[in-house]
Amino acid sequence: MTRLALSAALCLGLAACGAATSTTTRDASTTPLRPDRAGLAIAGNDQRIDFGRAEAGAIAAVTKVLGAAPVSRTDNAECGAGPATLVKYDRIDLLFQGGAFRGWSTDDPRTAAANGLSAGITRRQLEGGGYGPFEATSLGVEFSAGGVSGLLPDNAPDTPVQMLWAGTSCFFR
Repeated sequence: MTRLALSAALCLGLAACGAATSTTTRDASTTPLRPDRAGLAIAGNDQRIDFGRAEAGAIAAVTKVLGAAPVSRTDNAECGAGPATLVKYDRIDLLFQGGAFRGWSTDDPRTAAANGLSAGITRRQLEGGGYGPFEATSLGVEFSAGGVSGLLPDNAPDTPVQMLWAGTSCFFR
């Protein structure tokens, strides 16, 4: 499955518990969002954008933190978890259902999850960090670490992580 198809298939939703503020300095090589199992933490800030937050508020907060508007919005009536809306930013995708943030996904190595994982690290690095177990599925090889799930295309030690996600998804297995 291609990255685009996999990303489109992944419908995730997040909700937040407070308005986000942007950081004052940004490193262009990293994203100020630190996704985790409950939504999005903001680097250098104790406020969050958690699963369950209203769609409009979550989009406004993420747009403010990233300093850029979403690049696309797609409705998916055939998501296995139910109808969903996927809002794509340059480095992270947000999934909404019923007007609320329910999940996130990223395939961008510049977006590190709060637990330090990012796309591009290898299975060998995951195993060295004590992550696992790994399960072969119809999507590839999946794993979970602290509520953040990931996907590898195969079981080779130098295979890089293709995608991370948490919350609701639209994966068909």
